[in-house]
Amino acid sequence: MSQQRTLLQSLRTLIDPKTIPFLISQGVPRKLFPLGTFLLGIILAFVWAYGVSPNTYTAAEAVHLGESWKKEYVKQVAWQYSAARVDPNTASIAAQNAQAQLDALGNAPAVVTGLIDELSAANPTDPLIPKLLDVSAFARENPDQLSKITSTFFNGNLTPFLCVLVPALLIGGIIIFNTIIPIGVLFQRKSSAPSTVAEGVEAERRRALEEAKKRAKELSTAPAPAPAPTSASGTAAAPVAAPVVDRGAPVAQFMSTYIMGDDYFDDSFAVENNAGKFLGETGAGISKTIGVGDPKKVTAVEVWVFDATTTSTLTKVLMSEHAYNDEAIRAELAPKGDAVLVRQGEAALLDTATLTVQARIIDLAYGTGALPPNSFFERFSIQISAWSKKTDAPSVPSAFGETGPMDLPR
Repeated sequence: MSQQRTLLQSLRTLIDPKTIPFLISQGVPRKLFPLGTFLLGIILAFVWAYGVSPNTYTAAEAVHLGESWKKEYVKQVAWQYSAARVDPNTASIAAQNAQAQLDALGNAPAVVTGLIDELSAANPTDPLIPKLLDVSAFARENPDQLSKITSTFFNGNLTPFLCVLVPALLIGGIIIFNTIIPIGVLFQRKSSAPSTVAEGVEAERRRALEEAKKRAKELSTAPAPAPAPTSASGTAAAPVAAPVVDRGAPVAQFMSTYIMGDDYFDDSFAVENNAGKFLGETGAGISKTIGVGDPKKVTAVEVWVFDATTTSTLTKVLMSEHAYNDEAIRAELAPKGDAVLVRQGEAALLDTATLTVQARIIDLAYGTGALPPNSFFERFSIQISAWSKKTDAPSVPSAFGETGPMDLPR
């Protein structure tokens, strides 16, 4: 029965404390450095704008006053008008001044009426009440002034925040998207050359994967090694060998299959125990190609394991007979990991501090053509089994996970 990771398990892996060391070991921070720098700039901008040097507003008008200060403003207008109207020579000017001053409030009727009601409730004999009643005749709504304090999308309190947040999300989203899928790829002109992946290669790969699973089960129950199969080039391959050591049921087991034409072959699988704890990651991908033209001719495949405990990655390079016997190719691939000659049925062992991973070649077929014999793979299936070195690590029944190219940076 296949092991399938649920959405909850995936989210749990995402927030696992060991995920950050894993991303660091895979070089992800270098790709996200521009985004981190941008976000740091946004944070510093907010600190400067609101903490170090906040905005200072000047030249406010009467309409911008709070309600309590508007009432004080109306009181001053009432006292001033009351004093100026006594002289018949200044009465008309006093009325014009009172009218202009109350118009500056924008909502003078509401302020004057509210103030009269407030004073009448507190002290009906307050001497200011008659004076307020005198200026109430000049109180009128002023839409022009009120428009200055009417909240809109462009002058609301959230506008400064949105002016920063929207560009940040837009630019940050572009940076994240470009990290995953380079934007330049989207604008490349479609090539008139034949596709590097043969039509139907994914379906063929799935069929080869199912066949490899069946063959792996047969090999695990076979009482004796099977006869040596013949490769596509006509050369007899090495006899099928049993696994290096029988360690019992692995905590995780996967099948990875390459088919010629899958130029972006790169499988990655998460290793978890039965409790859902993330132990590490393992996978396989193209290490080197030879020759020219499409599709690419893969002559070496690398198998790797990431140990979440030590945040270290170990790699071994599975080479074709031609690549293994070519000193120049072996020297070129030596920095990636130890070279292993591919033989069907045999296995490569990768040992880390807490994980043991065995990559067993289940199916192997070489391609033919103008290149040297046994120099590139036509079909290649690897059974990847992982064991935890901790004695208390729970085990799960052997199962094959579905392949899923993940294109992790390594």
